[in-house]
Amino acid sequence: MLATAVGLCENRAVIRRVPPPVLIGAGFLIGLFLASLDKLLTPVQTANPYINGLIETVDWIAPPLAGALLAFAILYGMRRQRMLEAERAATQVLSERLAGTERRQALWVVAAAVAHDLKNPLHNLQLLVEELGEEGPPERRAELLSHMKDNVARATERIGELARVGEPPSDEEGGTIDVSPALAEVRQRLLPSALLARTEIVVDCPRELRVRIARLAIRSAVENVAANALEALQSRGRGGRLSLRGRAIPLERVVELVVEDDGPGIPDSLRPRLFVPFAASHKGSTGLGLAIARALARAAGGDLVCTDASPGYTQFRFTFPLR
Repeated sequence: MLATAVGLCENRAVIRRVPPPVLIGAGFLIGLFLASLDKLLTPVQTANPYINGLIETVDWIAPPLAGALLAFAILYGMRRQRMLEAERAATQVLSERLAGTERRQALWVVAAAVAHDLKNPLHNLQLLVEELGEEGPPERRAELLSHMKDNVARATERIGELARVGEPPSDEEGGTIDVSPALAEVRQRLLPSALLARTEIVVDCPRELRVRIARLAIRSAVENVAANALEALQSRGRGGRLSLRGRAIPLERVVELVVEDDGPGIPDSLRPRLFVPFAASHKGSTGLGLAIARALARAAGGDLVCTDASPGYTQFRFTFPLR
């Protein structure tokens, strides 16, 4: 039994699975068994010298063995407590580092989103300035100047959004927002690009469809995907249709936002790298729009996937937890 106890002490893998109360109980039972054996053998100790030796051995071994097991259990419990405290301290340090990493990633995502979103109004301004330089009726020039002012205000607003990095979603009661006005706002902001691309933007979303996400985040995420679609439609040169749809799917317990268009689609070679930063799908693109959109969606507990990219029908699907 002593050899077994020593072997158990040396086997750390086994010891880690045995809690101290079990070891204490084992020591008590072993001591009780040896004491009982001593009492059972005492009446015959004078009849057999071998039994006398066994009884004497039990008398000497039982108390030290039980005490050793008890001491080992106490020492093991103290060691386990120290290990737990060290693990808690390491977990705390890891959590602090992870929080810092997540904070830096959030800063990068929003900063990259703002920098990327500046590209659209600046590109629109370039096109408007070029068209303004051409001859045309005064009414058209006034309309172009109005669009230019809108794009300048839009670019200025993007810069101001950097001051709101990291703010919690507090646009509505309970930290949730109504998706319908957010999609309508995206449509309004994309109208200059849609006019240049000769594309109709349609919004189909019920009122009071709410998700827990900052208004800036959902607007930037959807707008990045929609802006990519408008660029593809404009490159095709004959306009098209862009739809922004939202609905609740109770069976899946998600809110679904769909951005779909009837543009040229996405080549098969580019589909595996759609959400890889800087993997531009066409010349002049930064390749950040879809990566930013997915990062913003996942930061809110949702996701973004491309469900179809065939010629004539491209669909991106956001999903957010149903509140």
